[in-house]
Amino acid sequence: MGQKFYAHPTDTFTSPNGAIGHRSGSPFDCLGPYAKVRNCPIHGTAVRLTCYATGYADTYFSVPACTRYKGKHIRGYFTHDEEGTVFQAMDSHKHLFEGLT
Repeated sequence: MGQKFYAHPTDTFTSPNGAIGHRSGSPFDCLGPYAKVRNCPIHGTAVRLTCYATGYADTYFSVPACTRYKGKHIRGYFTHDEEGTVFQAMDSHKHLFEGLT
């Protein structure tokens, strides 16, 4: 797992839930504030991690992403809920967050 997109240190967007998204800063940026998201809540848990985009949006509602938790690489995607930007782990990785609500 590595950071794939440049994350501008000052070109940021703060979501209502406290997640801080970094834009890449290029004039034709179609990634938005998802190059790197600090303090990003993991859906269904109280855990907040730094997550990175791994590709461009494959649908209007999600951007492929990844993070690392307890030494494990976790795949998922960024999406929005009623509180703001969240990271949704893939089903194959959800067991790593069980009991952390």
